[in-house]
Amino acid sequence: MKKLFIQRLLVSTLLMVLGFIQINLDTSEGFNFGYVMLFIGGIILLISIISYLNPRNNKKIEKEVSKEYDERDILIDGKVAHFSMRFLMYEILIIMFSTNFVVIPTNTALLIVLISLIISEFGSRKYYNHVL
Repeated sequence: MKKLFIQRLLVSTLLMVLGFIQINLDTSEGFNFGYVMLFIGGIILLISIISYLNPRNNKKIEKEVSKEYDERDILIDGKVAHFSMRFLMYEILIIMFSTNFVVIPTNTALLIVLISLIISEFGSRKYYNHVL
């Protein structure tokens, strides 16, 4: 848990420094995002200090993190990965053959693949949790 605190501390400090630099060096007339970065860095710093100082929450988080996978979780992960790979293969074949007839930009095709994989992974995980 101490490494997580140090990472949060470094990120919040970096955000606050970048926000301060952007506030001082930005000469544009529009909205200055330096204030937003400074505010977010301060919030992350405050949350990380509070979570580090509250030992009761740290013990709960450590119990959840140190929980071992049982065989059912490993089986579900394997089935979800297998389904996702098959789904990705079929989707790539469909996109590959449909580009012969319709022009699809690369960014759009990759976005379609990414969104569909997120949805299929979520759905298959729910399904296998329910079935197994």
